[in-house]
Amino acid sequence: DHVFMHVICTCMSYATSGSWNYFLACAMLNADCIYRQFLPEVRPRRNLIRIGLSVIAYTMPILWWGNVILFGKIYAILLICAWLFAGYPIGGWSHSVFHATIALLPPLLMTAACDLSSSRTQIQTAAMCAVLKET
Repeated sequence: DHVFMHVICTCMSYATSGSWNYFLACAMLNADCIYRQFLPEVRPRRNLIRIGLSVIAYTMPILWWGNVILFGKIYAILLICAWLFAGYPIGGWSHSVFHATIALLPPLLMTAACDLSSSRTQIQTAAMCAVLKET
């Protein structure tokens, strides 16, 4: 689970920033995090902190681009998820509700990706394909 979370965080860093340099910086961070997953000593607190840092790293470009409302929505979902995961407020159902809640995140992240100027060409191409398909 943790390794794949870091892979996704790396991919999302490009989706939210549109910058290959930022992607590479996040890739190095996440590669180190993945490496540490395979060390002989398991340190759950370290793993949790590193996942948190990786999430912060891929969400910060949204704030840098000035999309404060979208950033707030994303962190509202993440805080609810953290509460569900850490506090288990509804017992055994908390984990299921955590996953249902985190499922609200991808559409918001896609919105961030679509807002980037680097996405405009691909969006225009997709729109032209959709128009051509209808005719």
